[in-house]
Amino acid sequence: MAKYLFESAYENKSGVVNVSLLLFHFKDENNVHFIYSPHLDLTGYGNSLDDAKNSFEIVFEDFVDYTLNKRTIGKVLTDLGWELKGNLKKPKRILAPSITSVIKENDYVSEIFDKYPVNTYHQEVGIPSYA
Repeated sequence: MAKYLFESAYENKSGVVNVSLLLFHFKDENNVHFIYSPHLDLTGYGNSLDDAKNSFEIVFEDFVDYTLNKRTIGKVLTDLGWELKGNLKKPKRILAPSITSVIKENDYVSEIFDKYPVNTYHQEVGIPSYA
């Protein structure tokens, strides 16, 4: 199976928590490629798979940078259904919600499965442990 996704690691004084993300790859009716993370509700897109991967990487890095700078990454993750074990400032473990709960809560995810053939992949990424 081809690796569709990128590898990413963020390091800071507090360290990094590695998270396995489920990512979807699909093409729409205009042949635009999409990489979508239902657990983070982030999307990258482009005219090719590589363009979509690069776009997703930029979106992911912007998400992490923005939420770190605003000191809201813990709140944003918990709002998305993630569990932070320990405290919000220094979680010992970060758990993504189950995909079934994400599909149930997010109409966009259901729509993707209803309209397009979807390839799914897991990718481990680093999220700063100071959430």
